[in-house]
Amino acid sequence: MSDNLIEVKNLQTHFFTNEGVIKAIDGVDFNIPRGKTLCVVGESGCGKSVTARSILQIVDPPGRIVGGDILFHPTPDREINLAQLNPRGAEIRDIRGKDITMIFQEPMTALSPLYTIGNQIIEAVRWHLPLTKQEARERAIEALGVVGIPRPHELIDAYTFELSGGMRQRAMIAMALVCEPKLLIADEPTTALDVTTQANILDLIANLQRDMGMSVMFITHDLGVVAEVAHEVAVMYLGTIVEYGPVETIFSDPKHPYTRALLRSIPHLNPRRKTRLAAIRGMVPHPLNRPGGCSFHTRCNYAVAGVCDSFVPPWTPIDRTRFVRCFLYDSEHPIKSQVIETPPDTSGDLTRETAQNRQPLLDVHDLKMHFPITSGFFNRVVGHVKAVDGVSFTIHEGETLGLVGESGCGKTTLGHAIMRLYTPTAGEVHYYGDKPADLAKLNNRELKLYHREIRMIFQDPHSSLNPRLPVLEIVGEALKVNGLAQGRELETRVRDLLAKVGLRPEYIRRYPHAFSGGERQRIGIARALAPNPRLVVADEPVSALDVSVQAQILNLLKDLQTEFGLTYLFISHDLNVVSHISDRVAVMYVGKIVELAPTQTLFERPRHPYTEALLSAVLKPDPSLRRSSQRIHLEGDVADPANPPPGCAFHPRCRYAKDLCRIETPALRPIGDGQLAACHFADELALAGAHIPEHITP
Repeated sequence: MSDNLIEVKNLQTHFFTNEGVIKAIDGVDFNIPRGKTLCVVGESGCGKSVTARSILQIVDPPGRIVGGDILFHPTPDREINLAQLNPRGAEIRDIRGKDITMIFQEPMTALSPLYTIGNQIIEAVRWHLPLTKQEARERAIEALGVVGIPRPHELIDAYTFELSGGMRQRAMIAMALVCEPKLLIADEPTTALDVTTQANILDLIANLQRDMGMSVMFITHDLGVVAEVAHEVAVMYLGTIVEYGPVETIFSDPKHPYTRALLRSIPHLNPRRKTRLAAIRGMVPHPLNRPGGCSFHTRCNYAVAGVCDSFVPPWTPIDRTRFVRCFLYDSEHPIKSQVIETPPDTSGDLTRETAQNRQPLLDVHDLKMHFPITSGFFNRVVGHVKAVDGVSFTIHEGETLGLVGESGCGKTTLGHAIMRLYTPTAGEVHYYGDKPADLAKLNNRELKLYHREIRMIFQDPHSSLNPRLPVLEIVGEALKVNGLAQGRELETRVRDLLAKVGLRPEYIRRYPHAFSGGERQRIGIARALAPNPRLVVADEPVSALDVSVQAQILNLLKDLQTEFGLTYLFISHDLNVVSHISDRVAVMYVGKIVELAPTQTLFERPRHPYTEALLSAVLKPDPSLRRSSQRIHLEGDVADPANPPPGCAFHPRCRYAKDLCRIETPALRPIGDGQLAACHFADELALAGAHIPEHITP
């Protein structure tokens, strides 16, 4: 009789490549209790996804399970060793998709674009359940309704590309849950989602887990998500679990140096203290170059020479529920580290407080970016997508202005319009550099001069770097095009830039594929900084990075701002990051700015209902602050910019909406304390701000 649904014992999954054997999973042990959630956390490359795929026996070739047991207990008195089943056999196929299902990280690639979501769900139902096609369709419609997809009778016949990111993720959850599984494996299901969509998906999974009594294995690198959903936590590093225990004790009293380092590197929601993040030095080694002894010793502040680099630490129990793999807690061979924790450096904060007192560098006035909708044989214009519809703001020299909002609100389009990657439909973009000009009115030849001073960091460092060019040409292109350097001087300048962003100058001949995600983002930053710009538009520069790499990049951006006096427009949907790096924050919704205020003011005293909803959905890396009942649930998606509702565009989702909101569009107006809000009742509403902890002890 077992209280655990899954028991993993000494699991080993290796990949047999031409370069050698990659030990992606090298002796993993954990349990998943019935009806509980186990969160597996760690940086990219630590083996989280391979562990999940091993349970389902869907490891991609040339990988395979070479040792260990995966004991599945569909009932307390029955046991199946999944590791010993044929990956292509009938027995594992009956379990896979019915008793154990998986939500993959990217729904756009995991769902077929050639079939409707209904066809894909119906196929899963009919494979595992003895239902007719009509019965399976009715069950699929019911599942889509349960996960919150509106008009399921209609959208069951929609294709993947016709749904938003949040709707696609819900469709995948419906497919995973339609057969009522005993275990749901969720692999980074909310990484690329907005804060509101993420909160709704997490609530959905929690409610379904409660109603169905299923277990959940949740894989993520977002410790805010872990604090919100986990019962137990397994911390993975380089193919092994280094700490395991209840979520409350993992967060309140972390034992392993890696767990401590992860928690210390989180940007907390605390705009009062813009301290330097405690980033983990270095990066996860490639499994082929696994260090000897403790695999974390090359990055550990507590490592002791002659011990940590020579011997593998044992799996040591702290108490009945907690285990750690570290010599600090080994009773037979204990070590004493001489490390003394030092408080974060706050010396850079004083210069940032005066940023708003400086001269304006960029003044955007009534900017519009409308895209025509054409139809018919003659491509007649039948409407417009109003992606940016009358935006105005000012950025002062040396300031960081954060721009937040859900996907589809126009943030990236606004950044591209400022960069003149798009020609604005209307409005003004006044840049007050060495040669003041209205960027919106310049032609391509005239813009060339200003692209030296205004640069952009793109969201995806993989697709924004040319895979056919080495780093020397990628970073040096702006220097060459603008006539700033060539030949030997060009190479010297590029080497200096790589050193500035924390990359080895000898990597200058390497191509993008040879770098990790964090390193590629550093190359993108070096490219942006090459011609010594004054203004940088950073579009989601850390959204796809691990928390440790994210901390390194955020520290780097702040260091470069201090050294070179850079000004940033920082676009993001992560409010924890925005609160850490921004002096002021602008909140955008359906092409318009609905609130703009100093960071601390906006987070503590929001004046627009949309801002209040965004702040309520922010997840804190503290299990004691779980407060789902206080979260404001926004129904539906962002309004269609091609057909926005009349009056205030937010009124269909606003719990404070009145008749005036449905008729008249509110103007962005001063409220006080440097705060602007576009709400008819901003002076009357008492809105709740973010819960900001006074003291944080990772």
